[in-house]
Amino acid sequence: MMDIGLLVSLIVTVAVPAVFVAPRPLHAAPRGVLDTILGAAAVGLLVGRLSAVALDDPGSLTRLSSLLVIRSGVEFWPGLVAAMAWLGLGARREGTAPWLRIAALAPAALVGWAGYEATCLVRGGCPGPPTTIGLRPEGLTSTVFPVGLVVAGAGVVAALLLRRMSSSESTAPAVALTSVALVGTIRSVASIWLPHVGVGLTRQHRSSIVMTVLALAGLGIVRLRTGRQSVVGGDCTIA
Repeated sequence: MMDIGLLVSLIVTVAVPAVFVAPRPLHAAPRGVLDTILGAAAVGLLVGRLSAVALDDPGSLTRLSSLLVIRSGVEFWPGLVAAMAWLGLGARREGTAPWLRIAALAPAALVGWAGYEATCLVRGGCPGPPTTIGLRPEGLTSTVFPVGLVVAGAGVVAALLLRRMSSSESTAPAVALTSVALVGTIRSVASIWLPHVGVGLTRQHRSSIVMTVLALAGLGIVRLRTGRQSVVGGDCTIA
């Protein structure tokens, strides 16, 4: 039986950024936004699914039927890193700076992620803490605060912020790392209110915190290197 909710989610995830968000600069995706996004999305989904199965049920790695059940879980961060690596490798093959392509497509990726989060409405409901006013997910008798919709809104705002950042070859690493830090922060905060089994932080929550810290550390390194290059460049000009 076809999972209509998941199918709609995947279509929105790919179609929304391809239609409404063009990469900047345009040469960062010479084959077109849709072709570039589809390739990265396919690689990210594959790696994310394999990572989830390897962590939760390694024995299922040899069963194709189990691997194809995407609803059973996709590890977000391995999938995202794989998609970014795919974009970088493709850019290098085509003579474009890898960071430039990743940075140019970051706003589109954020809008796609926001679209996926928003389609929790067609995947059985948006989970969250109980509230007196909210949505009632399928199978529940009480209303909950729709965390997924708030995450979707935050993702769109983050994409708009990235669009305002200068995306040149020199600033592209900072733009790309900022996008990771924004996603990590949004997911880390949202995870506080998402229901889960047991006590303590979930694996997804911990990994989001780690990725946020790594992205911020990377931004710090980029800023230091940029500052040193500016000083050296200034010294050379004076001489």
